[in-house]
Amino acid sequence: MSKIDRLEWTQKVAALNERIRGFQANPSEEQLELAINELRDYAAAASAGMEIPPRFIAS
Repeated sequence: MSKIDRLEWTQKVAALNERIRGFQANPSEEQLELAINELRDYAAAASAGMEIPPRFIAS
């Protein structure tokens, strides 16, 4: 996996974590929608065939 791919995954994970923290801090419908959209973006990137670094895979 290239450094650019690793950087992209790091940024996706950070964005996802930030959205989830935002929802936890302020559990509103808007924050929930933002978190769900971020999860969908992450899933779309994962299913697009990009190699996911093992440290980003929950087991």
